[in-house]
Amino acid sequence: MIYRMRFLALLALLALPGCDRSDARTGVPAAPETPTEVDMLEFGKFDYVERMKLPDPVLRWNGKRVRTTGYMNPRREIRNLKEFELVMNKDSCCYGSRPKMNHFFQVEMKPGSTTVFTSDPVMVVGRLVVEERWDGDWPTGLYWLKDAQVMK
Repeated sequence: MIYRMRFLALLALLALPGCDRSDARTGVPAAPETPTEVDMLEFGKFDYVERMKLPDPVLRWNGKRVRTTGYMNPRREIRNLKEFELVMNKDSCCYGSRPKMNHFFQVEMKPGSTTVFTSDPVMVVGRLVVEERWDGDWPTGLYWLKDAQVMK
């Protein structure tokens, strides 16, 4: 009877869903998440109003690893950039007016890495955070690419 109960308990444990322990045993790191291509134009298709609820098609990208293409707006520096704005077109880069709040991604490079300004389009890969942020009464951004890499 005891053996039968132990056998049933063992079967029940084997039937439970569990995590894949193969990577933990072998010490092999998990495969990196493949980024999904996104078009920056999709994020600017609505009229942004401060403190509004952002559209669901935009919110669904929160936390996803993405790849997108745009133009660098470095603000003051052009070398050793740790962060910059990625804008949809050159008109909202260094030569025109500041882009609308939903027309740029604030890029924060991977810790320890930097990049150099270019006026050519760049492809950037990073983790997208969709979050309206403020500095006091001043909105600072909606879209943040964290741990980003510029792919040349």
